[in-house]
Amino acid sequence: MIRQTMVAWILVTGFPALQAQAEDRVVSIGESPFSAEADANGGHGRLVDLIRALDRATHSSTKIVLRPFARSLEETAAGHADFHIPLIQNGDSSAPPGLAYVTEVNFGQVPFVIYSHQRAPLDASSVVSAKKIEIEPGHESFFSFPVKVTHCVPCTLDKILLGRTDAMIVSADIVDPLLSNPKYKGIHRALYKVYPVRALVPIKSDSSETRRYLIEGMEQLHKTGEFWKVTGRNHQYLDWQP
Repeated sequence: MIRQTMVAWILVTGFPALQAQAEDRVVSIGESPFSAEADANGGHGRLVDLIRALDRATHSSTKIVLRPFARSLEETAAGHADFHIPLIQNGDSSAPPGLAYVTEVNFGQVPFVIYSHQRAPLDASSVVSAKKIEIEPGHESFFSFPVKVTHCVPCTLDKILLGRTDAMIVSADIVDPLLSNPKYKGIHRALYKVYPVRALVPIKSDSSETRRYLIEGMEQLHKTGEFWKVTGRNHQYLDWQP
């Protein structure tokens, strides 16, 4: 009877515990169009595919959690995830509170592009004098001139075409896919600056295993060329117009 009771207890309590520990680590990914979007299958996008590729390369398993960007950073700093991706590193600027950059690993270079009107095109030199510049949340510290946050990228493109704002400076990955729409033929592109993309780990936790996973996994993906296949980051900024 005691043996049967013990077996029943293991089946009831032990198996879920084994399931909970099935993954080797947890990653929190900041939600972003095309890169990390939630769905019924646990998410899709380039960053989700990248984590799955890293798992294959390291023969390990990572639980993927998608969160709004600010919440993802906060939860990782609090220790609810082993690392967060992505975050663009702006020179020698400090990481967000409670977090540290994994500088040993580069997840690619992200070109920030100036999107302005073709009739009043701006470049990296002239944009500093423009009066109305919009950016995405979290990038305010990247700019030494006044900027305003937008929470709707297509809306800002429309405002540029209507002459209600001068330009928008954001990652090319966010806007370039939208420019295939003929309505944006009047938009002009110009490179602002290129930034490295990093992962972040909580400073209060031992991140040695996470760093090893990222370093060894990325080395393998670069060696096989799979990194380029997954992310599409195999070329420098291309100067083209809609």
